[in-house]
Amino acid sequence: MKRRKLYFGGGRAQSGGPGEHRQHGRALAWLKRYAILIVIGAVIVVTAATMPDSGLRGAGGEATVHIARGATTSQIARLLAGANVIGDAGEFIDQAEATGGGGDLKAGTYKFTRGEPIANILSDLRLGRQAPEAVLTVPEGYDAADIARMVAAKTSISAPGYLAATSVQGRKLSLAGAGRAKTLEGFLFPSTYNLDPGLNAGTLVNEQLATFRTRTSGLDWDGTKGVRTAPPSLTPYQVLIVASMIEREAKVAQERPLVAAVIYNRLAAGMRLDVDATVQYAIGSWKQDLTQQDLQVDSPYNTRRYPGLPPGPICNPGLASIQAALTPARVDYLYYVATGDAAGHHFFTKSYDEFLKAKQGR
Repeated sequence: MKRRKLYFGGGRAQSGGPGEHRQHGRALAWLKRYAILIVIGAVIVVTAATMPDSGLRGAGGEATVHIARGATTSQIARLLAGANVIGDAGEFIDQAEATGGGGDLKAGTYKFTRGEPIANILSDLRLGRQAPEAVLTVPEGYDAADIARMVAAKTSISAPGYLAATSVQGRKLSLAGAGRAKTLEGFLFPSTYNLDPGLNAGTLVNEQLATFRTRTSGLDWDGTKGVRTAPPSLTPYQVLIVASMIEREAKVAQERPLVAAVIYNRLAAGMRLDVDATVQYAIGSWKQDLTQQDLQVDSPYNTRRYPGLPPGPICNPGLASIQAALTPARVDYLYYVATGDAAGHHFFTKSYDEFLKAKQGR
């Protein structure tokens, strides 16, 4: 019996019979398939290892979750798992503890995508990134009527219901001189507030008052810290009234202390303040172009008709305007007029003639 000879050439074994060629081809094909399966398996393992860790992959869809005040990390984890936002409450707790604990997770109403990384969820909870419909952001310079309209548009609280809650109603306000205030105008601090389920007007107003006290407690209202340079004859409440005018009049941050100086200088000189924003408040409209009839409105808030400060704030000022009212610029300006540029700058001067020229040249 003759043995087949094997020939080696080009790095490949060859045999003389067709049967051996077919068997060798099958072996090579099997090896190739096996190698491909190994590569695919490795890719799957690597992909799984590098995927963002959510604990619930591929769920999709959104879930709205309300985190109650005082909720613990464990309670939040169970709530998220129950809403199918995460798949493993324990994993959430572990990541929260590994990244600083859960004490800084903020209450509120959040909207999450099911299956998103736990790290993203923790970031939103720590920064308080709530669903837009779950918060009320009150801008600087809004008066109570403006806020009432916002509240009515986003909650079940009516505008009249909110306004009714802004009457003093026996509350003791935090500033000296506010004993005769009839409304909480000026104290409804501009900030972002949680619209918790079941929120009522009184609760929201109380939160705004608490925020005012917290944010302004460190200011030198009475001058005992040596920071306040506003006229000592004015009470802290009167300084807040000035701050409200600054908030409505100044469009450029650097001009706030200058507007404050003009108001104080005119008061010291016995001049009417002639602040258009007080007229706008008196007529109940922030319209830019005031008519002669508007300027003559019979209201104690109309500083174009009555001397001195109005009886109360005309809006709810932010911290920057309050600080400007407490520390006005040291200048002798008595007048200012808008330049008409897009940024809202004003021209300031001590001279009435320069004021008239600037007004005519707008």
